[in-house]
Amino acid sequence: MCLVEVEKAPKPVVGCATPITNNVSIYTDSPLVKKARENVIELLLLNHPLDCPICDQAGECDLQEQTKKFGSDLSRFLKKKRVVEDKNFGITIKTIMTRCIHCTRCVRFSDEISGSFVFGTLNRGNSTEISSYKTNIFNSEISANIIDLCPVGALTSKQYSFKARPWEIKTQETIDCNDSLGSQIIVSTKETEIVRIQPKLNNAIITDKTRYVFDSLNKNRIKKIFVKNENYELLNIDTFKDKVKSIINTSDNLKK
Repeated sequence: MCLVEVEKAPKPVVGCATPITNNVSIYTDSPLVKKARENVIELLLLNHPLDCPICDQAGECDLQEQTKKFGSDLSRFLKKKRVVEDKNFGITIKTIMTRCIHCTRCVRFSDEISGSFVFGTLNRGNSTEISSYKTNIFNSEISANIIDLCPVGALTSKQYSFKARPWEIKTQETIDCNDSLGSQIIVSTKETEIVRIQPKLNNAIITDKTRYVFDSLNKNRIKKIFVKNENYELLNIDTFKDKVKSIINTSDNLKK
């Protein structure tokens, strides 16, 4: 999407990768540039599913904004869209890899920032997909930052899934009190409940502890006891009373 038209150049060039020289005219809104960007959007949407109504990224999706501004209402691709199997990247990252457009932001973050070397690009051509070289999960204290890096809904938050839409929440800027750095964060609330915490700046990194610390505010573990089920959801211990009683009775019978 960085394509621009340079005077006397035979075709559009990538503006962010082209060196600047003296006395050169650059056009960013010419008919040639508009057509080139429209073609790029058409390729990005080649295998991207039309599931914006059920996508957690809807309303905050970079691909939606680019498609609205530069995209066309027609497509020349009549073949069926491919489907990619979802991956398990941890207890905080929800994956729907069919939406992935292979921008490799998550790959570069895991290699250059977190140093985990978990993600990689597998296969070639139309079979390209983002996956992990091993079956290990993304185990890092800053792993959930790839949720903010993903420009589409391929990587989203499991805890935030289907809880709210961007137009339903209110935001408040504050600072992170879990570290001594005073990181700037944005707290999103729906009615009286905190639903997510994000970094204020696009290039900022916050820890997973900061991102999910609101769990202790929404569910007071001091007054009540909570347990986690297989989906890592906190449930009140009262719902397990009957099960606990049966386990105790079984153990008593075994002792006898």
